[in-house]
Formats: sequence, C-alpha cells, structure tokens
Amino acid sequence: MRSLITLLILAQIFLLPLTAAATVDPAAVGWGNLFVPGLGATFRGRPGKGLAEAGLELGTYFGGTFGVREGGFSIDGSVSIPTSPRLGEPIIGQSLQEFGLKYHFYNTFYHYQQAALDLKDTERERAKLQPLYQGTWKDMLAAPFSLKNLGSPWVYSLIGASAIYLIYSYQHTAITPFKFRITASNEALYGISQTTVIPVTGAIGEEPLFRGFIMRETRQYTQSAVAALLIESTMFTLLHPADLRESGFLSGIYFGLMTNHFDGNIEPAIAAHFWVNVIDGLVTYWTLRRAQGKNTPFAPPIVGQVTIPF
Repeated sequence: MRSLITLLILAQIFLLPLTAAATVDPAAVGWGNLFVPGLGATFRGRPGKGLAEAGLELGTYFGGTFGVREGGFSIDGSVSIPTSPRLGEPIIGQSLQEFGLKYHFYNTFYHYQQAALDLKDTERERAKLQPLYQGTWKDMLAAPFSLKNLGSPWVYSLIGASAIYLIYSYQHTAITPFKFRITASNEALYGISQTTVIPVTGAIGEEPLFRGFIMRETRQYTQSAVAALLIESTMFTLLHPADLRESGFLSGIYFGLMTNHFDGNIEPAIAAHFWVNVIDGLVTYWTLRRAQGKNTPFAPPIVGQVTIPF
C-alpha cells in the first residue's frame, strides 16, 4: 500500500509539467485518471486536489480490503449469503471498497466532463458522435426519483421485468437454513448495504464511467455505435464475478442502448440501474431473513433442512 502511494505521488510529479497548457485533451484526462487515481485533476492543473482524491479513493478501497476482513463480498457489490453470524466487519469492508472504487469511477468521469466542457467549442468536441452528459452529481442522485425517467418505457419495463424475474427466482430457489442467528443490528446493517450503499454507488459510479465516458470515447475512435457498445459492455462485464458476467454484459448493452436513445443523457440508465439494484438488494436481504426462518414477503420462511444449497 505504501509503495503504491509513493508511485502515485511520483507519477503525479513527473506528469505535472504537462498541466502547463491552458487546455488538456479530455480523453487524456479521462484515461489517465482511470489508470492513475488523481491524475485527471493533476492534468487539469490541480495536483493537490488530485492527490487528495487519490488518497481518499485508495485509502477507503484498500482499507476495506485489508483493514477489514472482506469475507464473501465481491468487488462489484454482489454477495455470498453469509456462512457465519459475524456480518459487521465484512459489511464495513464491502462498503469501504464500494465507496473507494465508485468514487474513483465518478472522479474519472467528472474530470473528463470538465475538460470536455472547457473544449466544447472546439472542432473535436463538436464532432463527437455522442453528446456529452453535462449534469452534476446532484442530478445523478436525483435521477432515480425523476418522474420523467421513471415514466420512460426503457426504464419501467426493465425494472418490472427484473422484479418479476428476481422474485420468481427467490420463491423457487431452495435455501439451506442457517444453524446460527444473526443479531438484529447486523441484519439491519446488511439490509442497508444491499438496498442503499450498493445501488447508490453503482448508479452514480458505473453509469458515468462506462456510458458517459468509455462509450463516448470508443464510439469516436471506432466510428461505430455497435463497436462502442461491445467495448463498454465488455469492460463493464469484467467488473462482475464469473457467475454474473452474462447478465452484466447484457445489462451493459441495454444501458448503452438507452444512453444512445437519449442522446448521451445517462440519467435514465442511472434510474433503471439504481432500482434494479434496489430490488436485487431487497431479494438478497429477504433471503438472509428467510434462511433464519423468519417471515418475508412473497415466500414462507424456511424452517426445515433442504438438500439444494442456495
């Protein structure tokens, strides 16, 4: 960890002379920040801000990875149903990881966006095949609750189909009941993590990066909407564990098509992504409760041993 921070500082110092220009290529800002945390702000002439962002991103991410035992949680927020009652530390570790990684994603898009806005009147930016999303983080947070977004067939049809599939799967998947009890506080913490932390960080971290930045830039490089969709969806898929990669790829395609349909506006995709994650989080939380023999919506409690593990 210490050596990584040292390399980061040296990289920022080495590249600092490149910030002397009045304007910086937005693509260099975005790709640079994606691979070197904090470099986007440094390229834009704010090295102090860049180091502060990098410190927060790396500190929270690696704090969640090494400082708190992560247990069965994976980097993209999906979880394994726990096998012990000790949930507090894994949930804290997951939440720190989620914040660090998705804050990095958001900062990558933000500095790319700001650099592009500085060059919005240039020929290169006018020639972009995908318009630049110009909203703020406040607009992103409000997007899932906008009636305009929720009233779009692109959004409500995906939310409805996901809800039907997840609830059906939840009702018909055999579950092995726990041989232990989880405390009420840990159970509540688990529910908050699944229904709030993961949906918020996923929506305002992943959509700006993959649909707002990567798809926009790769479409310009390839001059092909299809190629850009495949590239951003492939990169999005790599964020998911192996058993979720098929659904990750398909959702990446769908969110990309949605962004193209709305001329670069990522807010409808944010709304759909958020509510699908909320529903998924609720189902995961209900599964936790059901495995303890508790009443849950849409399914009776599991009180006897079953032969097929969840």
